[in-house]
Amino acid sequence: MRLKLVLISSLVAAIVGAGSAIAIIISVFSSLRPITAPGPLVVSTYLLPILTTLLASIFVYRHTARRRKLQAILTATIALLLTIFFFVAASIYRTATIRSAGTRVTTERPQVTDSHSRRLSADSVQFVSEPAAVRQ
Repeated sequence: MRLKLVLISSLVAAIVGAGSAIAIIISVFSSLRPITAPGPLVVSTYLLPILTTLLASIFVYRHTARRRKLQAILTATIALLLTIFFFVAASIYRTATIRSAGTRVTTERPQVTDSHSRRLSADSVQFVSEPAAVRQ
């Protein structure tokens, strides 16, 4: 089994596929709101990781002599797992950079018609970058 070929091709497929999709999402869509309501453009960005995984699996299949199907399936599985990891890591990194930039964080919840519910005042909205002494 050509384990180096499987690992390198799945890593390249994950980096190229997820990296291109993440770059398109961050550059084209300034906010993550369009991703929650997907349209044809958002769905098409997620085809890139699938296509790169498919190409990597075909590449491994064509360049091995024995256990072709096993190595192709292993390549696809590893590439898809790495792609998911890259998407999660980019999401965490993007959220951390947005919060460290001093954006506004609200703790407001949807209004409830119950008589015991209360609205949050302007004092309950705080900046993440403010020190704790300023918030009090």
